[in-house]
Amino acid sequence: MLLGSDNIYQQLDKEFVTHDLDHLSPYLWLVATQSSSHISPLHEQVLKGRAIVITENPELHLVWTDNRIFIKPIPRYMLSHAFWTTHLKPEASSQKNVNYQQPSQALIKAALGFMRTYYYLIEYESDLHIAKQARLLPHNDNNDITLEAFHQFIARFGDIQDDEVSPRYSNYGTLRLSRLNLWAKVFLRRFQFYQVNRQYSEYFARFYAPILFLFGVLTVVLSAMQVGLQASDNNNTQDSSHPGKHHWAASLTSSSLWFSVLTLLCICAIGLILSSLLGFMLLRELTFAMKGLLVRRRGTGAARKEGSDSLDPFRG
Repeated sequence: MLLGSDNIYQQLDKEFVTHDLDHLSPYLWLVATQSSSHISPLHEQVLKGRAIVITENPELHLVWTDNRIFIKPIPRYMLSHAFWTTHLKPEASSQKNVNYQQPSQALIKAALGFMRTYYYLIEYESDLHIAKQARLLPHNDNNDITLEAFHQFIARFGDIQDDEVSPRYSNYGTLRLSRLNLWAKVFLRRFQFYQVNRQYSEYFARFYAPILFLFGVLTVVLSAMQVGLQASDNNNTQDSSHPGKHHWAASLTSSSLWFSVLTLLCICAIGLILSSLLGFMLLRELTFAMKGLLVRRRGTGAARKEGSDSLDPFRG
């Protein structure tokens, strides 16, 4: 992104501020674990089978779906001490010129929150190697970034507290896109948070498996009911027309009747078990989310880090 002098803060706002996720932040406890450190390093993302996909949309940073996770690279200017001092410290800019445009607190908190995520993403040499391969870090042939240099740089951001970053980053790390799409219908009043499937075939393909499963279940149920009804009719006909005869036919008819009933009972049992399992998993996640919400609310009155040193990650 080219930063012009006239509208630099508007460009930085588009680069880092997550307006939608900040609006959703009071409800993100329904979406993800309530911990800003809930960010797996890059090597663990690979172990989980997630491909790292670069995005320049700040709303998608650390959002994952299926076998992909979207990560926004660090812009080169964010590694510059002079840039932070000039553009992301309102007290410094105001000292130069009274009429100098100052960055908003939302921008500063969003930038700090974004940079803090890399404190958790890159912990080991393997993480740094993955970040370089995925082009998450600025590349410089003359001065390649080492793990020690990166840790020395990013350590300041690790000390930043949750109340010093934007609501999106204050209590949440990685977010699941499927849940964001679900709750976006309720809280954002739109169909999806972000549309991944751009083709109709891809969109409807995800419904094939549940539709086929439901079709198979209904087919088995209807077949069992048909067998049961036919067996019951045959049993009544044999009892009335030929009493005491065709014992083998009567036994087969009775077995078919009971087998159809047993099949229906098995289908009902499987449906009940799957429904109970789904309800248990949803209840467990809801309970975990509620406990985290209560802990977070109780911790809002705890003592925060004093001073404003964390606003300048390069100080000292």
